[in-house]
Amino acid sequence: MNNSFRLTYIRGIPVEIHVSWLLIFFLLSLSLAQSYFPLMVEGLSSQVYWAAGIITTLLIFASVLTHELGHSFVAINEGIPIKKITLFIFGGVAQMEAEPETPRSELKVTGAGPMTSFALAAITGGLYYLFLTPGQIIGEAIFFVARINLIMAVFNLVPAFPLDGGRLFRSILWYFGKNILKATRIAVLFGSLLSFFAIGFGFVVIFFQGDLWGIWLIFLGWMIYQAGQSSYSQLVFKETFSGIRVSKIMSTDLRTISPDATLEQLADYFLNYKYGAFPVVYGSTTHGIVTLQDLKEVPREKWPHTTVAHILTPLKETLVIKPESDAAEVMMKMATQNTGRALVMEDDGELVGLLSRTDMMRFIQMHMVLGEE
Repeated sequence: MNNSFRLTYIRGIPVEIHVSWLLIFFLLSLSLAQSYFPLMVEGLSSQVYWAAGIITTLLIFASVLTHELGHSFVAINEGIPIKKITLFIFGGVAQMEAEPETPRSELKVTGAGPMTSFALAAITGGLYYLFLTPGQIIGEAIFFVARINLIMAVFNLVPAFPLDGGRLFRSILWYFGKNILKATRIAVLFGSLLSFFAIGFGFVVIFFQGDLWGIWLIFLGWMIYQAGQSSYSQLVFKETFSGIRVSKIMSTDLRTISPDATLEQLADYFLNYKYGAFPVVYGSTTHGIVTLQDLKEVPREKWPHTTVAHILTPLKETLVIKPESDAAEVMMKMATQNTGRALVMEDDGELVGLLSRTDMMRFIQMHMVLGEE
């Protein structure tokens, strides 16, 4: 998740805060300080209300962090490394470096989050009823935190993939059907239906009740739908390319261009060969790669006097892989670096192929038609 800054480490797990968290932190603190606490506890100063609002908001986000730590600690026990935890406007997310390999493992990892929130709701609720007095600001703050944890636990159990409830639903389908792709497809479809229902209900709330909270329902439904589709696409890629070597997918009919060629000559290459990029090679030395986008960024009047060497992406900044590399790992690396191509080279520096997103999509199409899935 971009636009985040590092807050701390917990048991070696980086904890980051996304800039969108600052917005919800301010809005929630404002709402608590100016609306909720003055209504629940009368006669206090604005400074006390603001202090209570800020502290309560911090406790809520500590609860969100604890929820994600519940996922993370169980995932680590299952042998799944955690890349980082990020707090953002809608809560938090623990980014695992790999998916659970069995439905039982996914059930454990996923269920840990809601169970943690239920436990926090029970602890804070019990603290309120046993030791605190209703109508006092500390008691109302603790009671508010208890309710938020309960709502968080229940909401996450909604069977809309990729929410926790949707993942639990998938793990059950996966366990009985023995096929993670089919289980994910069903879970995503069910989650999409719930998302469309939330979007439709949001429009009803806006147009028939005049309540702008319907906008949140629409936005939340759309976010869940997009996240579900994205998760399924990533899984299809992973399952398709798992165990497949890059050499089986890469393009070997290479057209290379010299670093001394002018951009006019490069333009002719793009027109004649219809490729989106060319490796830049002189003799037996590969200098990097040049793309159509690189050419477009140079004014046309400079093309006759500018060489490819001036606009290429040098080899040290290019993603270089080996022909025996695992295609699934390369796919994840390309997505992380937001690059559409990688040069395939032997250990001795010989260029043997080019791997692009087009090559991957072509392989997926063939696999979907001819393979079992």
